[in-house]
Amino acid sequence: MNLGLCTIALRDEPVEDALAIAADAGYDGVEIWGKDHVGDAPERCREIRETAADLGLEIPVYGSYLRPGTPEYDEEVTDELEIAEALGASLIRVWAGQEEYRDATDDHWEDVVTDTTDLADRAADRGLAVTVEKHEGTVTNTEAGARELVERVDRENCGLNWQPLFELSAETILEEARSLAPLSNNVHLQAVAERGDSWHDRSLLEDAYFDVPAILEIFEEAGFDGFVEVEFVTDDLEVEAAIERDREFLDYSNN
Repeated sequence: MNLGLCTIALRDEPVEDALAIAADAGYDGVEIWGKDHVGDAPERCREIRETAADLGLEIPVYGSYLRPGTPEYDEEVTDELEIAEALGASLIRVWAGQEEYRDATDDHWEDVVTDTTDLADRAADRGLAVTVEKHEGTVTNTEAGARELVERVDRENCGLNWQPLFELSAETILEEARSLAPLSNNVHLQAVAERGDSWHDRSLLEDAYFDVPAILEIFEEAGFDGFVEVEFVTDDLEVEAAIERDREFLDYSNN
């Protein structure tokens, strides 16, 4: 299990500085933020790839904002795959539509499944895999929705980007992890100290209300061999210190 940092945690920094901070903090790799940290030109992505390599960092994931199941999908898919390929990423992260599981219409579900299947096939042609964000505002916001999408797409190169949602109890987060770890190919971690707290109240991972070491153990037992990535950090410390503390905690908890 490798440890990564999402460069969105350093969204106010140039990508070169974000990479240097990740390397200095001891991370194995970075997920490149798909907004201000990538440019429009493939050459820019290749520069990021080379800088990361010089720092000893992998780029396991390109964190795109591509949304299968929406009208924009067809317009954006080719460019987003080209960025992922130019970065040398193994995975392209995407979002599953724009309706939540309990509210999604049959037509929306069909659009999400059709587009995600198309994406997985196109990605495979480029040697890439797909990781679908488990997130509010999408059909994968629940355990059932996440499982249904991955199983309906039914492609070896399409898995779940699992992460804990702060509306859930600590016990439910662990139950979800056990259920979905076998379907996951990427993990995002961030934390709050109390259930229901907002992202404004992020804490260090060591202060999470849920059991982070138990999550790592669950994924380890499931045979997960991807990256566990710190997505966001607390504002209570200087960002470099928070990033390093979270990496140290994950490293300690994983040994």
